[in-house]
Parts: sequence; structure tokens; C-alpha cells
Amino acid sequence: MTGDKLKYLSEQTVRDLRSDILLNVERYRTGDFKDLMPDGDWSLELEAQVDLSPLEKLDPSGNPAAEIENSKLVWRAFGHLKPSLAYEEGIWVRLTHVECLEFSRARWLAGVENPDDIAKRVDDHFFADTVARRRDDNPISRLWWNAYIANMIEPDGKLRALDQFLKRADIRLNFVERSLTVYRPSIAAGIVRLMERSPVVTESDDNFRSFMRVINRLGGGMLFEAMSAKDIDAFMEDCASRAGLISGAAEYRAAE
Repeated sequence: MTGDKLKYLSEQTVRDLRSDILLNVERYRTGDFKDLMPDGDWSLELEAQVDLSPLEKLDPSGNPAAEIENSKLVWRAFGHLKPSLAYEEGIWVRLTHVECLEFSRARWLAGVENPDDIAKRVDDHFFADTVARRRDDNPISRLWWNAYIANMIEPDGKLRALDQFLKRADIRLNFVERSLTVYRPSIAAGIVRLMERSPVVTESDDNFRSFMRVINRLGGGMLFEAMSAKDIDAFMEDCASRAGLISGAAEYRAAE
């Protein structure tokens, strides 16, 4: 892959930024960090080559359509990264403070004037010090995580699953945060196929919660990895039927 080497911040620079959030409120609100960059480890380089140009098109509106397209743009830039690299906080903090500062500001600081409120938003969204914050809060790593899961479900690079689990915020929360689905692609793929066949499952937050509760109750001890896609689909339809969302599905006896 052609492009520039992927840059990241040193751990000390990340710590300094986090401890100086209030001092840097105006930088976050309207300014930048260019004058600080020569004094710290702001541009450490990895061997990974990246093309950051897709990030220029990120849409800060925050609606589901933007989240889907933004996830695809981040995947175009970083889809080749190994998951182990995606755990490096310095990569994501560099992006939110340099290349994607304008996007991060527009996404999370627009209309916020109180310095304490700005500092709270920055602490929540401009860093990535835990797995949960990388997955859910940092505006760039969150998008990478969306695309990573979609590609894990269907590893063809098309990321079709994004259209299903990013329809509603609560669907993403229930889908992405549950280890039963995220770390078992066969289950996740079955859920996505059911979403595509039966839109009623994602018609409301309550519908999807009910569906997921049945899956977790019946599917915890099942070896989905040894099942055919046809059998997994039958199980998903049975779960949707038991949740009262569809009718006519044959009861999946093996789930008892």
C-alpha cells in the first residue's frame, strides 16, 4: 500500500495532553496543536503505510447514514491494520488532535461553550485509553471498530453488515458490546442475515432487545461454529418467533 507511514503519539505526550485538557480548552474549541508538535513525540512512525485522504470526507453530523459512510472511509484508510495495532492509544489520539481535529471538534464540541463541559467532552472522546473507549467513544477508532466487525462478519471488504447494525444507536450497543456476537462471527453473520430478511427485528429498539435476549438465553451453550448457515438461520428465525416478532417459524428443537 502506498502512502505515508502511520504516525502516533508517545505515551508521555498522551499523558501530557490528558493532564492539560483544561489548559488547552481554546485549542480544542477553535485552535490547534501545531506549535506543540516540535516539542514532543507527536510524529513517531510505524512501518505501516496509510493513505489518510479518505478521512478528509468524514461527515460529523452523527446520523446513522453518516456513521455508515464514515466507517467505510476509515476502513479505506486503516482496513489493513492488524487488530493489535488498533489497540495503540497513541494512533487514535494523534488523529483526533491532528489529522482529524476538525472532524472531532465538529462531531463532539459544536455548540459547547462552557470550558468544563468542553474538557469533559474532550476527555470522553479525544482519547482512547480503554477497550470500551476505543470501541465506543473515540470518534475515529469507533469507526474502525464498526468496520472491523462488519468485515469479520463478511470478509469481502464490502462492509454490508454496517447497514444493519448501525441503523440505530441501540442496535449497535446491543450488537457490538455483546461478546457472544462480536467474537463469534458465525453468530453475528446469522443475526445480520436475519435482520436483512426480517426488517421488523430492527424496527424499534425494543424489538431488537427482545430478539437479543432470546438469543442469549437459548444460544449460550450452542456450538454455532459447527453449524451450517441454514441451521443458524433456522435458529435465528426461531428466536425472532419466540420474541414475538415473526410468525410461522419452525421451532428449533436443538436450542432447547
